[in-house]
Amino acid sequence: MIYNVKITNGNRQEVADYIRMKKSSGQFRVVDVGGVFGGWSMPFVDAIIDFNTPAVYENFLHVKHFKGDITNPRDWEEVLAYVAASGKFDFCICTHTLEDIMNPVFVSEQIAKIALSGYIAFPSKYRELAKFQGDYRGYIHHRWIFTVKNNVVIGFPKIGLVENCKAFDSIADFSENKADLSFYWMNSIDIVYLNNNFLGPDVDSVIEYYADLCRYDYL
Repeated sequence: MIYNVKITNGNRQEVADYIRMKKSSGQFRVVDVGGVFGGWSMPFVDAIIDFNTPAVYENFLHVKHFKGDITNPRDWEEVLAYVAASGKFDFCICTHTLEDIMNPVFVSEQIAKIALSGYIAFPSKYRELAKFQGDYRGYIHHRWIFTVKNNVVIGFPKIGLVENCKAFDSIADFSENKADLSFYWMNSIDIVYLNNNFLGPDVDSVIEYYADLCRYDYL
């Protein structure tokens, strides 16, 4: 279940304060999926899952590092074995990661297997549809645009239509207050792919699917 869905400027102070409060009340183990050593979560994280080897590790010896590709099922085996032996983490952070990868639904399912609750964030549809780095929309290295309706996250693949359709100009917004889409979750994470991951069967159908991005009842 996801809750407290909001569009913000991307400030993480609220979630940082929440984690510190929970840790002050007792054991509260936190894992960051896709995080980096030296990132915003380092003051309170207990483990990180990422493919990068930290350049400076001496300052973070208390942080357990699971090195692996989070889109590869084999690379989750070590993490799942650790959780089977030690119990689930209390909280999982995953910020500005799912939009980068090939299979965010798979990764969200793994996250729910290793933690009881958590916080997820990615760039908002407003930011991903804005042209701020040349003639293309959003961040060139992102594969997905995410939006939320009825507490379900919907992933729209960034296809050529996104770049060329002028209708998206109506909601494109690079302002700071519309930069970030975030939510908390508990027990499960409701992320699905647009139209059950089938883009077709014809041009009109695909255009209609993507028209949902312009509807304001979708965050």
